[in-house]
Amino acid sequence: MPAITAEINSIRAKVATMCEYSINMFRMALQALRGQDHNLAREIIGRDSEVDALETEIEDMCLRFLAKYAPKAFELRYAVAITRLVTDVERIADHSTVIGREILSRHLAPVWAAHPKLGQMTELASSMVTRAVDALFAVDDIAYQKISADDRVVGDLQRSIESELVGNLARDPDSAPELVSALSLIRRVERVGDHAKNIAIMIPYITRGELLRHRPESNINDDTND
Repeated sequence: MPAITAEINSIRAKVATMCEYSINMFRMALQALRGQDHNLAREIIGRDSEVDALETEIEDMCLRFLAKYAPKAFELRYAVAITRLVTDVERIADHSTVIGREILSRHLAPVWAAHPKLGQMTELASSMVTRAVDALFAVDDIAYQKISADDRVVGDLQRSIESELVGNLARDPDSAPELVSALSLIRRVERVGDHAKNIAIMIPYITRGELLRHRPESNINDDTND
């Protein structure tokens, strides 16, 4: 096996580990949300630093790879794309951590945690993340089309729930802490869907150099601190 291929495989393996960590954290966050499980929420928060470390390690691996081989074509695009993708993967873990903190705050009322539309949002966002990562490793450069369509559905659900929350706040100002917590939660779930889409739309760049991220409809946001 050529050395350049071996190094690409090493990067791919490390990315797989990071993706697995982030996907598991998001799934755990949704499980903790459904069960209001504080122990699981604490476990999620404790894992965030591991994902941060993997992001740094992968970025270093890609930079060394680019400097060592000055690759062209697919290998060049792959290494460049991965340095972008790992940011989205890391932010999925960040949002999962924030969901864990919201659960621990005890402000989130069970009625909102069990809201049917929130259930639809979380199920769809979780599916999007899994499909985006699967598409990345299968180099499926059309998967982004369905994932992007699903991201719009997640956005519609977010706006619908937000409208309901704001209406409740107007009627019952004393419920502000739980309503603000619920708003934060649905925003995090929506952002996870955004990051899944961001991962998927980088695959056409890897395969054929098509930069979909820079199209206006991609609506890429740096939203970690929202």
